[in-house]
Amino acid sequence: MIKPYYTVKLGHTRVTFEALVDKVRTNISRLTGNASYPTPMPALAALTAAADRLDTAVQAYDFSRSRLDKQERDIAFAELKGLHKDLGGYVQTVSNGDAELITSAGFEMEAGRKPLGLLPAPVDVRATVRPYPGSLEVRFKGVRGRIAYRVEWCLGDPLLADNWQLYTVTGKNRVIVDGLESGKTYFFRVEALGAAGLSPASDIDSAKAA
Repeated sequence: MIKPYYTVKLGHTRVTFEALVDKVRTNISRLTGNASYPTPMPALAALTAAADRLDTAVQAYDFSRSRLDKQERDIAFAELKGLHKDLGGYVQTVSNGDAELITSAGFEMEAGRKPLGLLPAPVDVRATVRPYPGSLEVRFKGVRGRIAYRVEWCLGDPLLADNWQLYTVTGKNRVIVDGLESGKTYFFRVEALGAAGLSPASDIDSAKAA
């Protein structure tokens, strides 16, 4: 019997500002000290700051009804949604579709489904220099049916498996990598997470930080 594979339910459809803040605060509470998720991505501090920002922005607009406060509220809403989506991808990756692990992180689940096969590796991975010191951008083509992407980087010889580390788990096909050492070359590859697990790794691309 094939074990059911469950997927994280973000609940973003028609979600209100207040409901999104509540969702994120629930995740933060359940992930704090959770041994199954030792290094949440995004960091819990970043999620807390973004939730606080939206909470403050909502209250400010409710009081003032000004155009600028509305703009700040909408920007904070989009930022928190994006971080919450990335967190869902991280939980999906670590839980490997296990219902108990997903709920322990404070997420609801979509109905379990039978894996349909591994996804293909992401293609057209491009690492490019940004016009800022120590900053690179990694882009790649999306994979249909993916739940999230694992972006890995290498700080040494890319032919040595031990040199590869997880950089982030994300739902986006564009990642900004900051805080890099100027003049050093960094290598990147990407895997797509689907209902049957991780795809093969993409081809490797590299760039030298300015």
